[in-house]
Amino acid sequence: MSRLGIDVGGTFTDVVVLHEDGRRVVEKVPSTPHDASIGILHGIEQIQETRGVDVGSLDVFCHGSTVATNALLESKLPRTALVVTRGFRDVLEIGTQLRSDLFDLRVAKPRPYVPRSRVIEVDERVDRLGGVVTPLEDAEIERVVEAVRAADVEACAVTLLFGFRNDEHEQRLAAALRAALPDLSVAISSEVAPEIKEYPRACTTVVSAALRPLVARYMAGILAGLGPAGVTCPTFIMQSNGGVMKVTEAAENAHRMVLSGPAAGVLAATQVAKQSSYPHQITFDMGGTSTDICLIHEGRARVERESLFEGRPMLVPQFDIHTIGSGGGSLAYVDEAGGLHVGPESAGAVPGPACYGRGGTRPTTTDAQLVLGRIDPTSFLGGEMALDLEAARLAVKTHVADPLGVDVDTAAIGILDVADAVMARGVRVVSVNRGYDPRDFHLLPFGGAGPMHALSVGALVDVGAVLVPPNPGTFSAVGMAGSDIKYNFVRVVDADVSDLDLTEVDATYAALAEAAAERFAGSGVVRIDHIRLARFRYAWQDNDVEVIVEGAVFDGSALDQAVKQFHEQHLFEFGHSNPEDRVELVAVGLEAYGVLDSGAAGVVATVDGSAEPAEHREVYFTGPGRVQTPVYLRPSLPPGTVIPGPAIIEEREATTVVIPDTTVRVDDDLNLLITYNDREGA
Repeated sequence: MSRLGIDVGGTFTDVVVLHEDGRRVVEKVPSTPHDASIGILHGIEQIQETRGVDVGSLDVFCHGSTVATNALLESKLPRTALVVTRGFRDVLEIGTQLRSDLFDLRVAKPRPYVPRSRVIEVDERVDRLGGVVTPLEDAEIERVVEAVRAADVEACAVTLLFGFRNDEHEQRLAAALRAALPDLSVAISSEVAPEIKEYPRACTTVVSAALRPLVARYMAGILAGLGPAGVTCPTFIMQSNGGVMKVTEAAENAHRMVLSGPAAGVLAATQVAKQSSYPHQITFDMGGTSTDICLIHEGRARVERESLFEGRPMLVPQFDIHTIGSGGGSLAYVDEAGGLHVGPESAGAVPGPACYGRGGTRPTTTDAQLVLGRIDPTSFLGGEMALDLEAARLAVKTHVADPLGVDVDTAAIGILDVADAVMARGVRVVSVNRGYDPRDFHLLPFGGAGPMHALSVGALVDVGAVLVPPNPGTFSAVGMAGSDIKYNFVRVVDADVSDLDLTEVDATYAALAEAAAERFAGSGVVRIDHIRLARFRYAWQDNDVEVIVEGAVFDGSALDQAVKQFHEQHLFEFGHSNPEDRVELVAVGLEAYGVLDSGAAGVVATVDGSAEPAEHREVYFTGPGRVQTPVYLRPSLPPGTVIPGPAIIEEREATTVVIPDTTVRVDDDLNLLITYNDREGA
């Protein structure tokens, strides 16, 4: 089986083909921000022409998209209406009492995606157990339909009180809206986010409804181009939870694509963690515009069930990824007070860093790396893209060195130091701030810029070691190509554990598994794997904790073990627990994986040559300054190779900067394991 993965980044679009025997074919082309599909189709064309891949023989195509992310970030959403139970018209306006700054009484809440003028109330009521208090009359449905028609909207969300307990009223409203307004995008909360918490549920449903038309148009454009490009295999799209879904489901599940791109890199890292002796990792995905960081413990990435996006809640399972506005294209500047800043503004794909020769004149971290000799201007992307060293030096000199009164080298290393400090704070957020010791973890860098900064960032946070995987520059695309279908299912229970009918709970898990089987029908999966989940909380508390339920049957033993895990995890996350207190089962869940094939073999060691430097060149490092440094070609490094720092290790899509006082060892899977000489490696 051959699988194609494409990751659309802010600067480059990465293309990877994984063959069943472990061979990888990679390509990298510039992104096209105005229309991502152009870059995708160009990447497919290039991997055929330059790498000889027969795309007509591919079995699976998976890709990630930023269309949902960008639409939310830029507030470019279609006009949307919201239908709510009477009395809840201000659910989006009021939100919660939580504030980003507890003591700032003037803090501004994020603007709702739907203004109050387009929130429509409906006479109906369901109680907390699902019983109907106020029936939904046909005349009331007709009134709501006409109100939505008059609002002249492209999308409509329906979020009724306790709709997750009884969805009859939401379903009737949705059916009427779709019948009367066939071009209207309709989303209901009982399908999008069947969870407790009214405000997050409403917000998530609105996002789903608003994104559907955008995602539908985007996917139609992609599919229209795949046929002429010769790609005829099934197409899937990456979700925020690290699994893919069928492309035909993308529009109706648009809210699950908000972190589509970054999730693939984390997924690839979990595969490394499960297949090696590196179960504890901190991923460090540094691309052109941002750096995404995520913690993996015991081979499993931390998953959030509720998160904030631009200050608004989202009830969507997603990897707990912390994003920093610092990347290879981040712009450096000196403010009026003489302070040096890097990012969050980025040069992006157009015009890009000054050294790209596309019209950019302001310095970026990539320009700084080039000035310091860490990037070879003649071998970037295998020599297919020449870099302009003089343009980079001029940009650093004009915008940083001259304003600060320092030489160009000092200015360039200052740019990198500032960027590294910002990213180090991000690593601490996912580790130290959550009770994990970075010394117990490997920092796993990928993205085009990740391996250039990983050693210096790792030194700042005292990580155990740095692990650079094969093909780090296209690692997220590797994750997409190797991904499987994944769906999350949840059912609210909201009951004291002492009152549970264990047979009924076990039947609920069985019902979720049946729903998963129906969802996977026709997807071509070879098997379905399940992970049972349960969310507990102490009685009358708001914070719940999710644990994995062991065993195939939810009996007394399984419940006791799950509750024990809850107490332990609550102590770890919140600093306290009370095993004698009442515990409530909030909800049960199911992670369902549809495995698309038996899995590719490990990376094939395609070593061509001996572990000798290809050349030496002058490179600047903090401390010794400019020194003659050996430059190695990564494809020539066999397992067992040991390289002392400083050194530069080049491959087509990425460069690894090995700082002084570190040592590189190539393991059997061709990972670069880099340890710090002044401390024991992890």
